Amino acid sequence: MAEFRDLNTGERHTNVGEVSRRNTLMFGGLVAAAALTRGMWPLEAIAAEGASEGRPFDILIALYPTFTLLDFAGVNEVFQRLTNVRVRLSSPNGGATTSDTHVVIGATERLADISSCDLICVVGGTDRSSMMTPEVHQELRRLAGSAKYVTSVCNGSLILGAAGLLRGRRSACYWAQRDLLKQFGAIPDRARVVRDGNFISGGGITAGIDFALTVAAELRGPVQAQVVQLLMEYEPEPPFHSGRPDTAPPEVLEAFAQRYPHLAALAGLIPSPNRP
Repeated sequence: MAEFRDLNTGERHTNVGEVSRRNTLMFGGLVAAAALTRGMWPLEAIAAEGASEGRPFDILIALYPTFTLLDFAGVNEVFQRLTNVRVRLSSPNGGATTSDTHVVIGATERLADISSCDLICVVGGTDRSSMMTPEVHQELRRLAGSAKYVTSVCNGSLILGAAGLLRGRRSACYWAQRDLLKQFGAIPDRARVVRDGNFISGGGITAGIDFALTVAAELRGPVQAQVVQLLMEYEPEPPFHSGRPDTAPPEVLEAFAQRYPHLAALAGLIPSPNRP
């Protein structure tokens, strides 16, 4: 009969399941101790950390042609590092999907073929037209109806809004397009991560990492979320403080307006060409 060594105690066992059970209990005790020393709620911490047992938590990331790569990459990097989760990629038609920076993501599942998920995340993109059809909106409403969490990154919230899922709810969005949420009955919020009930949204592009770590803490507890953060060495120290229009210097705003006049007009940085 095969024999297994318990790496924590050095004891030998023939029942690997017993070793696993004892180690799980020991780990739970360590979590509780760490929680107490940090002033955290130990029972809740153990519950969150132990949530990795059982059926995998089913995460669905919705992509589409010209999605923004970092919207997806930051979220995927965090979610894939969590224990006992299944991350699935979808798109309106399935198959390969190309980002707005010409990076191809291979086999995605067709959105209509997915029966359910625990969390759906819609990322942002340059051209969202393929996600703005009645058929896609119907699928998003169907999946959101049974999901524990409905989420977005960047202007992916505009897609959820167009599907009728954000009426009366606070939501983040990319800074230049945030006010467009109003046309869908949503309440624009400039925070980097926004939660309204089971709806969680991240702001523009890089905020997807903050959003994903927030979700990770919700799913697996703050300790495991910080383990992923440590693994990623996520400790931002940007060389410039120009990530928002209220901190960017005038010459940067002027150069931005010249290169991206449509976005600058949406954000009110320059007069809109459609207004007298």
